[in-house]
Amino acid sequence: MLIHGLSGIFIAFIIFILSDYRPANREELFNLRHASARNVVERVFGVLKKRWAILTRPPQFNISIQVQVPPGLAAVHNFIMDTDPHDLDHYLNGDADDFDPNPGQPQENEFGTLAASAVTRTEKERATRERDNIGQAMWDDYQRVIRERDQGL
Repeated sequence: MLIHGLSGIFIAFIIFILSDYRPANREELFNLRHASARNVVERVFGVLKKRWAILTRPPQFNISIQVQVPPGLAAVHNFIMDTDPHDLDHYLNGDADDFDPNPGQPQENEFGTLAASAVTRTEKERATRERDNIGQAMWDDYQRVIRERDQGL
């Protein structure tokens, strides 16, 4: 779900794409796209945390409810932004980069743990294969787009 009010990131991404830089291999392309996506996700959650304090405190309810909260709040945020695009100004206090009220401070409780142990070798190998497959698919698609552009299609 796209969050309104984040167009600066997309403008910077388009400027980067239109520049002469081209990733040299699948790893560079994957890292570029991963970093871009991560920045967007961090900003989205920063906006939502600034607007709704429930996202800054340890949850006091079951994970089946927790997973529904961010998408629901994102939908409400988008509705508000559609009705009043300036509503977000109230939460930003004039500082568009100050989205995260508690950066780098994870909070945990009995509902907030995601893993009971370290990642196993099997899981790490599976994740590495998946990442490499995603990177290769991105690279293949990127190469196709570059060829089409160069041929004027």
